[in-house]
Amino acid sequence: MDVDQFLEAIPATNNVSTVASILCVLPTYFLRLEPATYRLVLSVGIVFGLSILAFAMTTVIWPFAPHFDRFITVFRFVVFSPFVIVLIAILACIKRITRVGLWSTVVLACVILDWAGIALFMLALS
Repeated sequence: MDVDQFLEAIPATNNVSTVASILCVLPTYFLRLEPATYRLVLSVGIVFGLSILAFAMTTVIWPFAPHFDRFITVFRFVVFSPFVIVLIAILACIKRITRVGLWSTVVLACVILDWAGIALFMLALS
């Protein structure tokens, strides 16, 4: 896989991870889940939401062409993904989370806003 193919895959990965995260978290509003099950579902949703960050971070170790600036790619996703910090903080404190509606809404808002920021940025690049 060369640089161009990898960069063209970022918007698709962003879309897939957002949809997967929403599909994991959305049922928590409608189903009565046990606290442990709810935390597990929320964790899976957060991991899917963070998968775009993991995909972007692979550019740091992927053997790209020498003219490709890895710092710009990492900077682009860190600057336009401020909600990633919130998702990581929620994931770190997942065993203390009990309010289903509140935390599901926070996760959904972070994932959607993060998706919008990355999608608009990728649209501006093309």
